[in-house]
Amino acid sequence: MSRYAKFARVLTLSVAIGLLPTLAACSSDSDEGASTSKTSTTSQSDTGTGTTTSTDSGNSGELWNQKFDPPVTITTAIMDDGTSRGNAFKPGESMEDNANIRWMKDNMGINVKFDFIVTKPEDYDTKLRLLLSSGGKLPDAFAASNDPLQSLLSANKLMPLDEAIEKYAHPEYKKLLEKYSYALGEVKKDGKIYGLPAFFMGDEGTVMWIRKDWLDNLGLQPPKTLDDFENVLKAFTENDPDKNGKNDTIGLAVPLKEGPWTWMGQTDAIVSALTDQMINTYDVRLFWNKGADGKLSYGAIHPDAKLYLEKMRDWMSKGYLDKEAGIKDPSKSSELAASGKAGIMFGPFWMGEWPLGDATKNDPKADFEPYPLPTGPTGLVGRAEKPLTQGFTVFSKDFQHIDAWFAYFNKIFAKKLEQAGDPYFDPRWKDGYLEGYDYVKYNGKVVKGNYEAAGVPAEQWPLKDGGTLDIRYMMTNILGNFTSIPGSNVDAVKKFLADPNAEATSSLEFDVSQMKKRQLDAAGVRINQQVNEGKNYFTGPMTATMKSKGELLKKLATESYLKIIYGEKPIEYFDQFVKQWLDNGGQKITDEVNEWYAKNQ
Repeated sequence: MSRYAKFARVLTLSVAIGLLPTLAACSSDSDEGASTSKTSTTSQSDTGTGTTTSTDSGNSGELWNQKFDPPVTITTAIMDDGTSRGNAFKPGESMEDNANIRWMKDNMGINVKFDFIVTKPEDYDTKLRLLLSSGGKLPDAFAASNDPLQSLLSANKLMPLDEAIEKYAHPEYKKLLEKYSYALGEVKKDGKIYGLPAFFMGDEGTVMWIRKDWLDNLGLQPPKTLDDFENVLKAFTENDPDKNGKNDTIGLAVPLKEGPWTWMGQTDAIVSALTDQMINTYDVRLFWNKGADGKLSYGAIHPDAKLYLEKMRDWMSKGYLDKEAGIKDPSKSSELAASGKAGIMFGPFWMGEWPLGDATKNDPKADFEPYPLPTGPTGLVGRAEKPLTQGFTVFSKDFQHIDAWFAYFNKIFAKKLEQAGDPYFDPRWKDGYLEGYDYVKYNGKVVKGNYEAAGVPAEQWPLKDGGTLDIRYMMTNILGNFTSIPGSNVDAVKKFLADPNAEATSSLEFDVSQMKKRQLDAAGVRINQQVNEGKNYFTGPMTATMKSKGELLKKLATESYLKIIYGEKPIEYFDQFVKQWLDNGGQKITDEVNEWYAKNQ
């Protein structure tokens, strides 16, 4: 599994962005491999059935109930490990036979056929490679990233999408592609786009989690500056903050096995308090910063990185950091905080529930709370911008029904927006996706979860155990990687921070309303603290030298950083490391990255 895949989680639905113009979803003369199609308009009913009248695609004023006649078939492929499927299907249903598959067939005239279903990411990539090497037929629409994606691009097996996007894509999705065009480098070739990105919500930027009960025990205030932060580290390490009479606590839980930036426990806030250069050692694709000359340079070899190394080295020598941080990944490092042995950890908003919430198992008074990031000596404060994409949906160059794919995509995307008046929004989805799956109706009210508490009879529960089915998993991932809308939950977070008892009026607001208090508070901390977010300016495919030398350079960078932080080498060793990095392929990679950037910025 790629490093980026570690960050993937269940997609969050999105709020309305604005009024949307009417746009025809299907055309009778679709190009770029799309066939000539007809759709029918169906009179609206709860079941979606009714009289149908054949019309030319795109001429219907009610785009939500378009139906392809004759039906079209779209082939796809999927990686299904069974973990998410259990939250999408009722007993007796399967990936190939479920409520959504039937809904697509009955209401849209779209049949879905799986060319293959595998249970592991590596098996999925292997299948794509085998199809490519054997000249086999690719699925019509499928998810791809990293090496398989680049191989498919190089072999000219994928459909260019620029004209199809212009002709069929939801207008608000077009805006996303324009706004975040810098993140599409992996699917661009000769100035054309060959893949549709699945965007992250973008809400997992670093916040600072601190044991408030420890602050209170020692009479300390939450740190606002990096000097304050260091004083708290010292106190948490030396002054018995848990009052157990033992010298068994440290200040900061941090995983250094994967370098300064990772998915939990990262120290990007420390980097950003000292320099405007974002640093990562574990992946040669991250972070490439833009200099005053307009060129990109690898942050881990920038002279400012020494400021970070000096600070971490000092804290390690004083015992403020976990002595085993160099061999711990994020999950292992979090165990130190959850077990009550560390008082501070950086990470996303959701950490307050897991893993930091587990601290109360050892100490009922344990209270991790989120705080704004500390400001450095020159006024700098910031975090890394998480990569915006989590893979791409690509299409075989021989695909004949791109209009049908977009017809379905636009409905799902319109549901994320939930904007009244959007011609793609299916009014049957106003309460949720499918009644009896992600919601039920009882006594005239829509109930989403907690069915027993709401008095819903057991025979109406989606599952016998009272669990809620997340039909979104199936609906949004069946034909490739679908997308969130970056930043679209900001208003919902602010709404429920102001009034935790407010009524949720959309699916996205419902999701936010289900956050635990600490998670919601942390999301508010991230939103309300306006800080610099270090951007990775290289979003292209792995270069030739990255492929051949990337692992060597990752090992060199990570080990060199650890040697300096642990005091095995003097800070001056950094310059020797930089020379080794450049001489062993780093300079060539730098040239390749800037050649790509010059063509794609």
